Amino acid sequence: MESEGTESQLSGSGSGSAVFSSIQERTIAENSMVVLLQGLQGEVTTVDLRDESTARGRVVNVDAFMNVRLAEVLYRNRRGQLTHLQDLFITGRNVRYVHIPDHVDIMKTMQGQLAKIHRVRNFASEGGGRKEYAKKTK
Repeated sequence: MESEGTESQLSGSGSGSAVFSSIQERTIAENSMVVLLQGLQGEVTTVDLRDESTARGRVVNVDAFMNVRLAEVLYRNRRGQLTHLQDLFITGRNVRYVHIPDHVDIMKTMQGQLAKIHRVRNFASEGGGRKEYAKKTK
């Protein structure tokens, strides 16, 4: 598990799932199943938490550490009381299970997310990026 300091720095990543704040975060996402969760962006799903509560809402963002941001949330605590929330941030260490909607094609979603990661990773080698740092050829 990553250190708390690293997690707090990277948890504020942008709203797009194709944008990662560091090479470390891209590498973690690329080598784990978190790419499937990142592909759920915009979908309504249920997240079961370790304290036996649940949150059902639209996935706004998932980072490489499985921190999940949900919008329009119906939160049920472990006693069964329901609460409507505009926005909910769940740290990755509190996630027990994420329900994948039936209509989601798991392989297609994962391949799409991996393609986004590779596009970001290979951007500089394809002529993108800052020109002053480009390798000089003679």
